[in-house]
This record gives sequence, structure tokens and C-alpha cells, in this order.
Amino acid sequence: MIVLYIFSVLTLTIKPDSLTVGDTIVAELKGKLPESLSVIMPDSFPDILILDSLTKLTDTTATVKFTSFSTGHQDFKLKTNKDTLKVTYLVNSVLEPENKGLSPIWGPFGFFNWHYLLYLLIIPIALISYLLFKRIRKEKNAFVETEQMEPAEEALRNLKILEEKTSEWNWNKLYTSLSYICRRYIERKVKIPAVEVTTSELLPLIKKEELALFFPLTRKFPEWDLIKFADEESTSEEFDKDVALLRTVIDQMEKEEEKDDSLQ
Repeated sequence: MIVLYIFSVLTLTIKPDSLTVGDTIVAELKGKLPESLSVIMPDSFPDILILDSLTKLTDTTATVKFTSFSTGHQDFKLKTNKDTLKVTYLVNSVLEPENKGLSPIWGPFGFFNWHYLLYLLIIPIALISYLLFKRIRKEKNAFVETEQMEPAEEALRNLKILEEKTSEWNWNKLYTSLSYICRRYIERKVKIPAVEVTTSELLPLIKKEELALFFPLTRKFPEWDLIKFADEESTSEEFDKDVALLRTVIDQMEKEEEKDDSLQ
């Protein structure tokens, strides 16, 4: 824990001060707490997600839990009665440079050689990989992907297919599919690379193009990422709301396009 900012009798600290994308971060304020305290969200699209709102534990201690999706040095700010407290922390990529290389898998130890074990495992590993590939391909083929179909028609049809899978798939698979359907619709509709980029890369693209109709969806992307990559849980009611939100955005987008066409 590193003290990063001290103002008057107030001390703002953060744990940990170095972390990876999606980790839980705890900001702690100690001292004589003012009557008014609030978290200052970023001016641009939110790179942070509040997990546990600002809570006063005692008369001299308050905490807030959050997570960050952008890498590099980030600032977390608290607004007091008349001042702003700031703490800086470092968000590392999930894959650090030392993890990107290959490490030795085996080596000879006396008369025993790990090569022999590898040879014995090749057939079952290849079989398992083939079965997994077939399963993934089968699940992917459950959805419609064709350039001959309009983006809205394709997305709405895939949403209907997805809703039929709610009793079979877990939250990770459901939200991975929902995110893909949403990103593919955006990519086909407005011609930006929404499918392959990360959330932190996609949000500035949408803002740069001033695609205001997609703003409600972009606020949901960080929450969906937690379910996809951190195995967070959801509920049937919340999933139904997210599907309904995507349908609403698609409907509004199509109506806006029809309106523009009628004016031409």
C-alpha cells in the first residue's frame, strides 16, 4: 500500500497500487471525513466500474471498491466539500512480456525422458482437441452469419436463437454470445472493427464516430466482460433486460436510418 495523496487531515490510499485488468481495487479514505463525498467518474467512456459504492466504515474511514479495464497509469478521484483528492495506480495487461515466451516442457532425467510421456499423450490430446473443436464449431453454427441478410435482421434472428439457449448454456457462454451478436451488428451497421477489438479500444471508436444510439450498450460492455472473463454471475431477469436493450437499440437505429432516407 502506497500513500499517493495527502490533503490536510485526509489521506487517500489504494490497494493494490499495481494490478491486472479486471482485478478488484480498494480505495480507502482516512481522516476527518467531510459531509460530502463522491467518486469522480472519467469524462470519457467509463474505464472503471464501481463494484461496491462509497461506504463510510467509521467516522474516520471510508472505502470504495472498483475495477479498471484500461492499461497503464490511471487516476482515481474523490470529490470532497470543496477539494479533489487523487490517487494513481498502474493497470498491467493480462499477458506480461515474460509470459509471452515459451518455457521448456521437458528434459532428460537419468534414464527417464519426458519425450516418451509426450508421445503417449499425443493421441488423447489430439482426440480431445478435435472433439472440442467440433463442439465449438457446432455451437457457433447455431447462429446465422451471412452478408446477404441485413445487419438488423441477422442480429434479431440470432437473439431469438440465443434466448432458446438460456436453459442449456452457462452465463459465460450466454454473455459471450450476446456480446458477439451486439459487436457484429455494430461492425456491419456502422463499419467499425467492433468484433476483434477490446472494450477499451471499442469505446473511443464509438465516441469518435458520435454514435449516440450505441451509448446505452457501451455502458454495459464492462459488466459483460466481467461475466465473460472473470466468471461473474448474472440473473435471468438481468439477462432478459440486456437482450431487450440490444433489441431497443437495433429498433432505434433502424428507425433513425429510415428517417434519414425519407429526408433525402
